[in-house]
Amino acid sequence: MPEVVETHVTDQLARWSAQYREPTEQELEAPCGGCEFCQEAQSYFDWLLDIADGLWCRFENPAQFSYTVNGHWLHRTTCACIRRAMPTENARPIGETYDLAFRRWAHEHHDYRSKAGAARYNRHLLLEIMTPAEAREWKTGYIGSRGGREYRLCKVCRPDEP
Repeated sequence: MPEVVETHVTDQLARWSAQYREPTEQELEAPCGGCEFCQEAQSYFDWLLDIADGLWCRFENPAQFSYTVNGHWLHRTTCACIRRAMPTENARPIGETYDLAFRRWAHEHHDYRSKAGAARYNRHLLLEIMTPAEAREWKTGYIGSRGGREYRLCKVCRPDEP
């Protein structure tokens, strides 16, 4: 009779491990008990939720925060491209919903500090919603060595230069 080795779901998520296998949905939802991945990721996850709340507040006030950057593209905050990138509503997860979202985010990958980690929670976290003054400051960082701009203006909303 073969020996049964019990492994924790986080052991199975190390793709380089000889015991690796794709975790089932039930394993990802099972209570974790505060493994090392969750302990390390907790503060970053809460930080991402704070950023999402702040972005939503800015998105809801396009009169004051009239510019949005998506990569190297400058948009109006009311642009259709930005509306598609933003969620339709912002509801910070609480209780069991928070626990499930956090465990999935913490256990699926272990690059909590990168932009990819933010994008895994929600791609709209890569947007920068800003005031005209902040957009002018952002724009100075995207001027090339010959003085040309290294950003593009959206062709859908055609924003004015900040």
